[in-house]
Amino acid sequence: MKLWQIHREMRSMPGVGGGEDVSGIRDRYDIDFTSTTARVPWYDKIVHSMYGAYSFQVSWVIFGYYLVYFYTDVVGLSATVAGTIMLVARFADCFTDLWVGYMLDNVCYRWGRYRSWAIFGIAPLFLLFVGIFTALPTESTGLKIAWAAICYGCFGSIGATFSFMPQIAQFCNMTRNPRERETIAVIKSVCTNLAQVVAASLFLPLVNLFGGEGADPARGYFWAAVTIGLTVMLFQILNVCMSKKYELNRDGSCREHLHQVEHENLSAQLKSFGKNRPAIILQGGEILKQIMQAIKNGMVIYVFTYYLGIKRFYSVAMFAFTVALMAGVFIMKPLIRMFRDTGRAYQFCMAASAGCSILLFIMCRWYGPGVAGNSMQFGPLFVVFVLNGIFSGTYYSFSNVMIPATVDYGEWKNGKGQAGIISAINGFCITIGAALGAQIMGILLDGSGYVANRAQSNSTLNWLLILAFVIPAVVTVIHFVLQMFYGLSDKKLNVCMQEVRVRKEKTEAAADE
Repeated sequence: MKLWQIHREMRSMPGVGGGEDVSGIRDRYDIDFTSTTARVPWYDKIVHSMYGAYSFQVSWVIFGYYLVYFYTDVVGLSATVAGTIMLVARFADCFTDLWVGYMLDNVCYRWGRYRSWAIFGIAPLFLLFVGIFTALPTESTGLKIAWAAICYGCFGSIGATFSFMPQIAQFCNMTRNPRERETIAVIKSVCTNLAQVVAASLFLPLVNLFGGEGADPARGYFWAAVTIGLTVMLFQILNVCMSKKYELNRDGSCREHLHQVEHENLSAQLKSFGKNRPAIILQGGEILKQIMQAIKNGMVIYVFTYYLGIKRFYSVAMFAFTVALMAGVFIMKPLIRMFRDTGRAYQFCMAASAGCSILLFIMCRWYGPGVAGNSMQFGPLFVVFVLNGIFSGTYYSFSNVMIPATVDYGEWKNGKGQAGIISAINGFCITIGAALGAQIMGILLDGSGYVANRAQSNSTLNWLLILAFVIPAVVTVIHFVLQMFYGLSDKKLNVCMQEVRVRKEKTEAAADE
C-alpha cells in the first residue's frame, strides 16, 4: 500500500478525520478536506451559522420589515421613491457580486482564500448599516434621497458582498459529509430565524427605547441600528478566528487545496455555471422567494397598524411568528426523510406556506377589520398566523442544504469547483430579489391610495391584505412550478459526490507515482 493510501486510511478512522489523533488528543489543524464522513466541531458549526445566517440575515430582515416604513413615516419619502432607491441601489451588486465571486475562485490572499474577504467587510458593513438608519436633519428631499441611495447601495455592494459572499464557499470547504451539512443547515436555519426574532421582536422595542416611545423616532432608529450592528460585528470577528484552521496551515501559509486557484476568466465561469441546471433553477427560485419575502414582511406592519388596528400587539405577534419560524426549521430533516428527497420536501413546504397565506386573507376578509384584530390577539387568526410561520420557516431553510448540493453537482459536471461563482450569483439573487420585492411593494402601496399616518379607506385596507397575503402566495406558487425543473435528486447527488471523490483519489495516486 502506498503512503498516500495509508495516510487516507488513517484519516478516515473514527476520531482521526474529524480532527483528533489516535490517542484522542485534539489537533484542530488535522482536517481531511475530502472526507465524506469526518465530523465538524460543534463550536465551528455554531459560529459559522451565526456568521452566515444571523449576521447576514438580520440586516436584510430589518430592511424588509421596516426600511420602507422608515423612509415613508420617519424620513418623509414616498413609498415609490423608497422602493426605487432599494431597487436601483441593488444594481451595483451586478458588478461587485460577480467580481468578488470571480476573485474567490481565482485569487488567494495571505489571510485565506475566503476569510480575507470576510475581514475586508467588517468595518464597512457596520458603518453603512448605521448610515442607512440615519435620518439627516435637513428639509432637502434631494439630500435625503442621495444619502439613502449611497448608504443602502454601498451596504449591499461593498459591506454585505465583502462580508458574506465567502460564506457558501467556506461552508463547502468545511465539510463534504452530507449528514454534517444537513446539521449545519438546520443550525443556520435556527440562526436565520433568530435574525427574524431580533428584527421582528426586538428592533422596534429598541427604537422605542432609544427614541422615547415615538418622541424621537429618528434617534431611536439610529441607536437601534448601532446596537444590532455591534452584534453582527461580533460574529463576523468570531468567524474570522474560527475559519483560520480551515484555510491556513499551522505556519500561517494558505492550505494547499485552496492555494490552487482556477485561473478562469469570468466568461468561462459563467459558461460553466450555465451548464449547472440545478443551480440555475435554485437561484431563479431564490429571486422569487426574496420577492415574496420582501412584500410579505414589509406589509405586515401596515396590516397590523391600519387594518387590524393593533400596532402595539405587533411585536408580540411577530415574536410568536418568529418562534414558529424556528420550530419549522426542525421539521425540515423529518420531511426530507418522509418524502425521501430534499426537492420534494421543499415543494411541499412551498405549497403549505402559500395555502396558509390564502387562508389568512380569507379569514381577515370574512371577519372584517375590528373582529380580525380581536381574533389576531390569541384567537383563530393568531393560530393560522403562527402555522404560517412554521411552514414558512421550513420553506426558507431548504436553500442552506440545496446550495452546497449544486456546488457539488457543478464540480461533478464541469470537473472544477464553482463555489465562488455560485456564491456570487446567490448573493446577487438575494439582493436583487429583495430589491424587486420592495419596488413592487412600493408601487402597489402607493397605487392602493395609502397615505402615511392617516386613516385608510376601505379600498386601501383591502389592498393592504392583498399585498400582505395574496401576492406572496401567488409568487410562491410560481416558485413551486419552477422548482419542478430542478432535476437533482438526493440519490443522483450521492452518486455524483462519490464519483468526484474517486476522481480525486486517482489524481492523487497518479501524482504520487
